[in-house]
Amino acid sequence: MAQQNERLVEEINQAEYLQEICLETPQITIGTQCGIGMYEFKSIGYRDSELILEFKLVMDTKRSDCERIAYNLGDRCVLTAAQFLYAYEYHAFA
Repeated sequence: MAQQNERLVEEINQAEYLQEICLETPQITIGTQCGIGMYEFKSIGYRDSELILEFKLVMDTKRSDCERIAYNLGDRCVLTAAQFLYAYEYHAFA
């Protein structure tokens, strides 16, 4: 029981940390098979017992790929915590 409680506290801390990052820098650039799109943070939650972050595609005229991304992939992007941190780290070093 104590181990379960520790795991839960760790997950809550991780979720709070990730949400703070997303609130500080709510937009992230993601390369897809349809082009490069800018996404804006919308929510954080769980799916199949895994922490996920949901982003919405930013539709603007500066990014010519956004129409193609929206048509082929939709206007939402769901990332696991690990995927988000990888993209965030890559963006930070670019």
